[in-house]
Amino acid sequence: MQLDSDLRDELAKLAAQDFQGVSLGEAVNRLIKEHKINRVMRRYEELRSDAEEWANYQADGVAWDATAGDDLPDSGEEYPEHAR
Repeated sequence: MQLDSDLRDELAKLAAQDFQGVSLGEAVNRLIKEHKINRVMRRYEELRSDAEEWANYQADGVAWDATAGDDLPDSGEEYPEHAR
């Protein structure tokens, strides 16, 4: 992969400051992962903005939880800081 020197330097600075000095390749991997997570989170926000779609999504989750029959708590109980 070819990068111009300014972009390479910016990536190196980000790797050093934000990712504890990992290699540039690892910094790119982490940025890609972050990007994917952000896409998922945006989709959840889109779902939440439509009350009917959000209710359908939540109902699907309840239905799947019931079929699992594993008696595990839902993620809201396990991670209340992420529950909405």
